[in-house]
Amino acid sequence: MKKYALLMGFVFVAGQASARVVERVLKDETTMVALELNTENVFCTELGYGSVQLKVNVPELDFLAHFDHRVVGERQPCITGGACDGVNNPDSILSGDKLIAVPVRIVLSESLEIDDQAKTCTRTLKENVKSHIKNKNFTHFRNAEPEVVAYEKCLKVQSL
Repeated sequence: MKKYALLMGFVFVAGQASARVVERVLKDETTMVALELNTENVFCTELGYGSVQLKVNVPELDFLAHFDHRVVGERQPCITGGACDGVNNPDSILSGDKLIAVPVRIVLSESLEIDDQAKTCTRTLKENVKSHIKNKNFTHFRNAEPEVVAYEKCLKVQSL
């Protein structure tokens, strides 16, 4: 009986929530960048991921991106191409041209969680970086901690 009462309490609380989420894109830009492909910029590492990942340093992210796309312990901002293995490894990127131009797409978005009942608003910024290097997809994601924003400001912003 206690489990049923607890479940009913959860449903009741959840049913009263009035928060809604408004998503909007603040920036969506693709820029061609020149990448130097060498063993200092293309490598496999476990730093920052918990598993060994194929990474490519993209120094231009320092001025193109809103967030710092460095992982702890690395000097340059980077993007990742997934788990390193026998096929997905630095050799697959380092063969051929050593200087290439690639598109880097950066999408910066915000998520507003607006609670009309409590008259509160929380904002979270998110940034997704994508590129395609030698037939492989690379990505990197960063987000900020949620911050409280004036409720009235969120109402204005949501209507833009």
